[in-house]
Amino acid sequence: MPGVAGVGLSAGPAGTVPQVRFCSDTASSRLESAQLTLDEGPCRDASAARQPVLVSDLAAGSWRQRWPRFAPAALDAGVRAVFALPLHAGGVRHEGAVDLYRHTPGPLNSADQLAATTLTAAAAELLTLERHGLNLPRVFTDGWRGGRSEDLGPVTSPVASIAVPQVPGSVLLACWFGPTTLGPVREQIRALATGQGLRDDHSHRFVLAVHEAVINVVRHGGGHGQLLLWNRDGHLRCEISDHGPGMPTPEASSVHVPDPARAGWSGLQVIRRACTSLDITTDSSGTRLLLSQRLDQRPPT
Repeated sequence: MPGVAGVGLSAGPAGTVPQVRFCSDTASSRLESAQLTLDEGPCRDASAARQPVLVSDLAAGSWRQRWPRFAPAALDAGVRAVFALPLHAGGVRHEGAVDLYRHTPGPLNSADQLAATTLTAAAAELLTLERHGLNLPRVFTDGWRGGRSEDLGPVTSPVASIAVPQVPGSVLLACWFGPTTLGPVREQIRALATGQGLRDDHSHRFVLAVHEAVINVVRHGGGHGQLLLWNRDGHLRCEISDHGPGMPTPEASSVHVPDPARAGWSGLQVIRRACTSLDITTDSSGTRLLLSQRLDQRPPT
């Protein structure tokens, strides 16, 4: 982001006070610390309102009145513009925000706004992995803790993804998908599901469920989304999230489950029938589907 001088991240579980997690430089460190100490600033407001707070000129009188302690501290650190984006995506809320700053006044251009939104969504996904208590892949944690984006390593084509060794409790696959990558995502899920022990009809049903979920994201959830796959407690779990408008009544699909041979059987109904379980979290920031399939398919004795 050429128009951004630095970035900071303060985050915590919902209902807690955000803690400083990352700072790119001294100025961003001062910004994050000031908001934590003074209990005011763009990060706090963005998190509370679940809306971006975009300040093109911190020296303007209105911002000084809004943050009588933070604004002077930020200006003293050499910050003239600051932009806070809340860590709230895919129906899951984290307290805190990504803060970006610049030394000169002026708004973010459209390219930097898109990059900032993408960065914030990625940060929210990493925080969600932590919330699940998963072992993060080394490629994630090195860059996350040290701020070295090159540690994310090369991206495989045509799906932007990271596959890791099959260690229990670890993420097996993390990928970002769109309209042109539905086929490759499906094949990756098929290969990993088979490798984890799903066979025959069980593998087919799980792959079908995941495919229906990613198609729903492309058609109704903004066109792009994130997918995480892991093995835990005897279940293969897949989480698909988007940043679309959300679903008004996701539970309605469980009221009626018609014959799958009939036309009009919705994608959610396909997923419910195909998987062991389906959990849905949704609001205006997007939707998150958590699918699971039991790996031990032997009948009970």
